[in-house]
Amino acid sequence: MGGFFNMDGPFMRFGNALADVMILSVVWLVFSIPVVTIGAATTALFYVTTRRVSDKEGYILRDFWESFKSNFKKATILWLCWATIFGLVLANIFLLIPATYMDPTFSTVLQVVQIVILVQLLVISVYMYPLTARFDMGFKQIIKSAFFMGNRHLLTTLSSLLTGAAIVGFSVLVFEPTLIIGIGIYAYVVSYMVMMVFKKYRPDMDAKDSALQELAPLPDFNIEDNEDNENTENTENSTVATVAEDDDNPTKI
Repeated sequence: MGGFFNMDGPFMRFGNALADVMILSVVWLVFSIPVVTIGAATTALFYVTTRRVSDKEGYILRDFWESFKSNFKKATILWLCWATIFGLVLANIFLLIPATYMDPTFSTVLQVVQIVILVQLLVISVYMYPLTARFDMGFKQIIKSAFFMGNRHLLTTLSSLLTGAAIVGFSVLVFEPTLIIGIGIYAYVVSYMVMMVFKKYRPDMDAKDSALQELAPLPDFNIEDNEDNENTENTENSTVATVAEDDDNPTKI
C-alpha cells in the first residue's frame, strides 16, 4: 500500500499528469486568446507533451514559452494557411455549392471533392504541430510529412481524430467544464500515439542514452518508396544534425 502512494507510485504519477493537463490547458487557452496565436500555442503544447510522454525532464511553463517564441512565425503561418483553407472548404460545402444553380450530378461530385479535401486537412492537422515542435523543417516538408504520416499510419490518425471528437462530444453533451482541460487531455493522448510514429523514422528520438539533442528534418518522404531497412538506416545516419552542448536548450529536442 505504501508503494502505491510513494513519489514514484501510480497515485502520484496520475496526480502529476492531471496537474500537467490542467496547467497546460489553461496556458494554451490564455495564449490562444488572440486567435492568430493558436498555431504557436498548439505547437508549444505538443512540444511539452511529446517530451513528457518520453519521460524528458523539464519545466512546463518555461518549455512552453521557449517553444512558443522559437516557433511563433512558422507555426502562425501554418495555422493561418490551414484555417483559411479549412474555412473556405466549409463555406463551399455548406453555403456556396448548395446555393449555386448547377447540374445536380456536378454539384454532388464537387461536394465530394470538397469533403475529401476537408478530411485531408484534418489528417494533416494531427501531425502538423507535433512535427513543427520537434523537428527543424521548412513549411513544405512539414505539410508533406504530415500528409504522408497521416495517410500511411491511418490507425493512429483515426484514433487521434476520434479522441478529439470524443472529448468535444463529452464536453458538449455531458459535462461542459471538461472542455477547459480537454485540450491538455487530447495533447497527451495524441502525443503517445504520434511519438510511436515518429520513432519509426527516428528510433533514437528522446532516447535516454542518446547524446542527440537537436533533430534534423525527417526524410524527404516518397509515398512510392517501400522504405527498406537499409535505406532507412542510411537516411537516419545522414540527417542527424547536431549534438547539443546544452541539455536545457528546448528549441528542438
